Amino acid sequence: MFARVGLSTLALTAALVSGSCQLRAQATQGPLLSVSSVPGGRCGFCLFVAGPAATNFVLEASVDLRSWTTQFQAFGSPTTNPVYRVMDELQTNRQMFWRAAPGEELSLQEGRWRNQEPLEYTFRLRHIVSFWQGGVRGTVRVRDGTVVEVTNAVDDRTLQPIAQPDLADFLTMAQLFGEIRREFEAGSEQVQVRYHPSGLYPERIWVDRVLAFADDESLYEASELISVQP
Repeated sequence: MFARVGLSTLALTAALVSGSCQLRAQATQGPLLSVSSVPGGRCGFCLFVAGPAATNFVLEASVDLRSWTTQFQAFGSPTTNPVYRVMDELQTNRQMFWRAAPGEELSLQEGRWRNQEPLEYTFRLRHIVSFWQGGVRGTVRVRDGTVVEVTNAVDDRTLQPIAQPDLADFLTMAQLFGEIRREFEAGSEQVQVRYHPSGLYPERIWVDRVLAFADDESLYEASELISVQP
């Protein structure tokens, strides 16, 4: 099934009760979305995105076409990539709607943070380097744009405390934006970013450098931002 929809919004309906597994929708401007089964794949049923506009878009989901929830902003290579696992919706026989719209430029998002960045702040950071390498968690204190202290640090895999954490293993908020840009410019096939409701900073950054490879994904999670000195 193939349909054309509005100028800047791309909507894809998965009519799950019909048993359809090849559904598509194409905006006159924007990426192509499709949902299909992946025999033997790890996704089951997946949502795919393709086309030149797939390099920067916001994916939203709805069950009623009235209330929409942002899933993430995606940066990636302009090829056909799975971006959303829809097996749960298929199993519960719910209809689901997706739409994709052009994403805001990273430089604008980064500038918004820099314009409001506190002189000193703390936040919780989790960084998974990869499945094999593990990662770290801790409360990061940033002053004048530099990490000056990390407390409550633990090894992400073992959850054992780290007595003397290496400050170089932890990033500032500005550096998190830098990681998004670096991964995108390096050609990572998927960089998915979910922002805090304020829009000021990324809460979650998921990176899959090569989709065909397993366990090479990395993750950043930021939370509990507190301004110590505005």
